Amino acid sequence: MAGEKMNRKPRPLGSSGSAEMNREPRQLGSSGSQKNKNLAIIALIYILAFVVGILCSYKIENQVLKFLVFDVVATIVTYIFSVILKNSSVYDAYWSLTPMIMSVWLFAENSAFSPMQILFLIVFNVWSLRLTLNWVEVFTDFSYEDWRYKKFRDESNRFLWPVINFWGIHMMPTVIVFLGMLPMFIIANTRIGILSIFGIIVMLFGICLEYFADEQMHSFLQSENVGQVCKLGLWRVSRHPNYLGEISFWFGVYLVMLPYAVPYWFLGVGALSVFILFNVVSIPLMEKRQLSRRPEYAQYKKETSRLFLMPVNESLYFFK
Repeated sequence: MAGEKMNRKPRPLGSSGSAEMNREPRQLGSSGSQKNKNLAIIALIYILAFVVGILCSYKIENQVLKFLVFDVVATIVTYIFSVILKNSSVYDAYWSLTPMIMSVWLFAENSAFSPMQILFLIVFNVWSLRLTLNWVEVFTDFSYEDWRYKKFRDESNRFLWPVINFWGIHMMPTVIVFLGMLPMFIIANTRIGILSIFGIIVMLFGICLEYFADEQMHSFLQSENVGQVCKLGLWRVSRHPNYLGEISFWFGVYLVMLPYAVPYWFLGVGALSVFILFNVVSIPLMEKRQLSRRPEYAQYKKETSRLFLMPVNESLYFFK
């Protein structure tokens, strides 16, 4: 669903996420008028992608299949424009914004909701809106592209890069987020009650954890600590607290559903996929970069838990 949240951009997933920050100060960017023009272009791209997705899916009766077709088609349209503009970061806000569109559409197809369903929808869209607005805040213009994409492009030949660009940067995050959203199809069609409150709490915990981790990191970066390792607040007890927040959020979505749909326990595959992606792809990629740029990071790595909020002993290899 994305290692530090790339300049507050929502990329914890894919080459993402993510959702990761480049550990660089917030960019001043271009003029406000240029930023607004570029934002308008991306907004039009997303609107077109959503319209095409709806046209290709609205007649499908099966709800899950309908939304999957919508999401995949919209991703393909977004990918086409990222190729035209020669900038894969055109996709950056897609994976955080689209779940909001899909969740509202999904719930709108039902006529009555329990208070807990409404609460779930609100909390879910707080997550989506926060990440999307973070991206809007730091977006400058089309001169910016995530460092991972540049790395993949530079290290790939002209035949491999299109494959990585489509499947790794665009389609993989879309699929993983969709898997994470699968419990929502149960939640939207089930009058969930008080037993789902624990899942709601876990979702809120994840949102707050990501928010405070991002704010602490950005505060550190704005204090002229260039080249140093952030050990403020949450970063003192976890090397990737924002990733932990994102993972917690998706497990929270799953836990909202679980008490009322135990036979569908396997839908936890989405949250598990987010966990695996961060630990197998995002964290190793980010830490390799940090070690090459910050010598102090090696010691920080020995002293600080990889993901969970805890001081770590060197013998506890699992947490490192």
